[in-house]
Amino acid sequence: MSDCACNFEIGDRVSFAGSEGEVVKINHRPSGQCLLHILTDDDTSKKLPAAVVDLIDSSDVLLEKGEFDDPERFHLRARAAELDLAHRQDRFVALENNRIDIAPHQVKAAHEILTSYDHRYLIGDEVGLGKTIEAAIVIEELAARGQADRVLIVAPAPLTTQWQEELREKFDTNYVIYDRDYVEAKSDAYPAENVWTHEDRIITSIDFAKQDDVRSALKNIQEEWDIALFDESHHLTARREGKRGIDPTDRYKVGKAVSETSDGLLFLTGTPHNGKRDQFYFMISLLDPYRFRDEHDVNKAGLKDLMIRRLKDKMYNKDGTSMFPEKNIQTLPVEFTPQERELYEDITEYITEHYNLASQEENDAAGFAMVLYQKRLVSSMYAIQQSLRNRMESIKAGGADLGDLSELTKSLLDEYRDNPELLTEAQRERVEEELGAAAASGDPDKIEQELEMVRDLYNQAKAIKVDSKAERLREYVDGILEEDPDEKILIFTEYTDTLEYLKGQVFSDRDIAEIYGDLSQTQRQQQFEKFEGPANVMLATDAAREGLNLQFAHIMVNYDLPWNPTRIDQRIGRLHRYGQDETVEIRTLFFKDTRESIILERLLEKIDEIEETLGMSSDVLGLVLEDVDLEEQIMSALARGESPEQVVDDLETIVEEQEEAVRRVDDELLIRDKFDLSKEDRDVLDIVEESAEDTVSEADVAYLVRTVCQEFGGGIKNVRPGPADDGGDVFDLVVPDLLTGNDVKKRYDGATFDRENALADESLEFITLDHSVVRAMMAYCLDTDAIGGQAAVLTGGENLETPGLLCHYRIGYLSGTGDTVTEELVQVYVTPDGATKADDIDISGGLPSSAVDGHPSISESSSQAEELLSKADDVAWELIDDLAQEARAEREREVRIRREHAQNYFQHRMEDLEERIEQFEKRDRAGEDMSAVLAKHQSQLAELREKKNAEMARLENEKQVVPDEPDRVNVAVVIDAFED
Repeated sequence: MSDCACNFEIGDRVSFAGSEGEVVKINHRPSGQCLLHILTDDDTSKKLPAAVVDLIDSSDVLLEKGEFDDPERFHLRARAAELDLAHRQDRFVALENNRIDIAPHQVKAAHEILTSYDHRYLIGDEVGLGKTIEAAIVIEELAARGQADRVLIVAPAPLTTQWQEELREKFDTNYVIYDRDYVEAKSDAYPAENVWTHEDRIITSIDFAKQDDVRSALKNIQEEWDIALFDESHHLTARREGKRGIDPTDRYKVGKAVSETSDGLLFLTGTPHNGKRDQFYFMISLLDPYRFRDEHDVNKAGLKDLMIRRLKDKMYNKDGTSMFPEKNIQTLPVEFTPQERELYEDITEYITEHYNLASQEENDAAGFAMVLYQKRLVSSMYAIQQSLRNRMESIKAGGADLGDLSELTKSLLDEYRDNPELLTEAQRERVEEELGAAAASGDPDKIEQELEMVRDLYNQAKAIKVDSKAERLREYVDGILEEDPDEKILIFTEYTDTLEYLKGQVFSDRDIAEIYGDLSQTQRQQQFEKFEGPANVMLATDAAREGLNLQFAHIMVNYDLPWNPTRIDQRIGRLHRYGQDETVEIRTLFFKDTRESIILERLLEKIDEIEETLGMSSDVLGLVLEDVDLEEQIMSALARGESPEQVVDDLETIVEEQEEAVRRVDDELLIRDKFDLSKEDRDVLDIVEESAEDTVSEADVAYLVRTVCQEFGGGIKNVRPGPADDGGDVFDLVVPDLLTGNDVKKRYDGATFDRENALADESLEFITLDHSVVRAMMAYCLDTDAIGGQAAVLTGGENLETPGLLCHYRIGYLSGTGDTVTEELVQVYVTPDGATKADDIDISGGLPSSAVDGHPSISESSSQAEELLSKADDVAWELIDDLAQEARAEREREVRIRREHAQNYFQHRMEDLEERIEQFEKRDRAGEDMSAVLAKHQSQLAELREKKNAEMARLENEKQVVPDEPDRVNVAVVIDAFED
């Protein structure tokens, strides 16, 4: 207690005007009107007169005064502290707080990243192994541990909404999508601020982020990201230019900007390389710039703690069987009727003539339009009829040229041609709609001739009443379902109007599910559930080629084939993925003897051969045709009248050369992790199982919620059985009034604590440790003014020596940078004779605050409070030392490895610069003026030395493990349970 009349001391906890803080300085005045300098809990400084500040009595002061709360409040405060720390103990907790069935190999990948030094990893698992889930586990686990408050996810535009919905539905976390409209609205409202700091969980598209103003904002952000993620990270490409130069794409520049402003960094890609060493090296360097000196230095050993990569052929179940079944790819040949053959030849002749005309007049828009018509020609009779009708109307209106295209379409043209998978289906359809109107020539006579030709073709197409391809599809589907009425068949088409035709004309008598680009995520989920349930057939455009997991089906039909081979693999990946039990049957409908079908069919046949060589089972054609413009190859063959066999021969030559480059890089550089539930795999899974036993359970969360409602109002109403066979109850949660507001609602109808219920019915409110209402309850219970619970009287069991003091402590240790690495809640028990223990503390009950007066055991312990608490503090320090010691050796090992990487990198760079400086100096001494070049290189050398010193200092700091001071949560006097 202070000698001053104000009674305050430095270090006192105080409250004022609804806030709390700690006294850090006092200006004592004789009058007693002292001025307190207070550091608030939100890290702001206040200067307040002592008269308006209240002292918060600590547990030891309350103990000395003999002021006790009821045991329920004591236990509630301790339980809230325990739950609050549950995520900070380096063990899995988020695994139980989601709605997904997580596979063992996904848990192993997440564990490897979570136990790494800085959480910067490339996840290069093959399509179908669940990279998204692995990354989401890492992010959610770090967030739960308090290590990922700010998260950025960068993905191709078609996947941004999918990421948002998946994280919301599976992990109950909300992300904001930053696009042009949102950012401009924010910037207008806050013109002087970097709006990328306004939200802490953000999703954006790579092609929005690469724009100059956005990239600049990301580069100059003040609040760094705790972890950032790039989906499809192989798009972050840079190439070697000269001996030491680099030619980065705009997407790569985004990766570099975010890499420099984020702590953790995850890259996701099913194709980590395309056979080009330099591009792979530059991508890896964004994760760790000092790992390798250059592309020739990359090696498997160096990638071991930087990359996770599993291929399907290396994945095994516990019984030794392959985790992934075989694929059986076959064609379903279709014979043209004479009328269909005549139409195909006539339209191909028209397209070829106008494709050549567009080429001669350098009319890219019209050239694109002709490619589009050729693809739709072999999609469906309905699709080409629609295209011809639209073309006819466009020509009547005078046609359009490149200058008539909207600014949006112009901005998307390059992407449409080079990387169509990065466009959303809505963007692609917008581009194709406008391109379809592009005139091949500005000559009025030629326009009139084209109109007459298109009118004749349209009438010719309308006259055809039989669609042989549709009949072949119906025949195949009926045959499958006659044999097994419960079978599921997934049918892909590239075009929405083909989907509408199949739905309305071919399967009008069936209840089918459908997925296409205009559906919201909620509608997609409804259609998914329909296919999983009553519908035997799902019709899908390529909007479903990513993000849908349909392994309950095993039959897929390509009604038409995209001319982009990567999409074929993505379609197959919807079925050929973890959890698939049957051989995946792939059928592709081909018209016999058309140029396109011959080329595409031969390429598909090549898949099996290449997969056998490379040991991969997905995205193979995308790899080996990386630099091949397949559309150009096919259209050029049509335009020049080349035989499809000649095109295939040329393509196979390219494929074989690229295949060798891919194989060489893969063999020499890339690791191939194996998962077969061997001892190493089992050890990791044992850790997870132990975490599940040691960590927060559904019962722990339920205790907190029920007790808070019991103590402060609200309640659990309308309890009824849950939907899961072995699940718990479902109920309506009424939240105490004092906790509602912000993101905590008054009621949560249809709620459950049970994960099995949440998996069985996604509409239920899943009340987990990370739910907003649980977090609010924890915060409230740790507010000493709100519930008290700092001191109580408990009773000991028959095996516990009494009287004594029971103390709860938060203990932990800090890194050299001051970050809390891990924390735990521990118990320490101390008796008046000096005996202490930290486990097996048998508590049988407690006394209400109204019944504690007059007990001599309480007075005995209270009178020795200072001495006993000092002993308890000593034990807490010992526990902290033990905890820190475990971490110190591992941290030093990790830092030593990174120091070696950095030393190697900087030494190589400096030696290279020193060698060049020496050469320039020789030339300068020989009479050649090299002063400018020398100054530049010497400046670079000095800068490199500074970077090296800074990096070495940073690593030295990171190596430190410093015990943090124990924080006493509460104290209880423990007396004999049978004492009168």
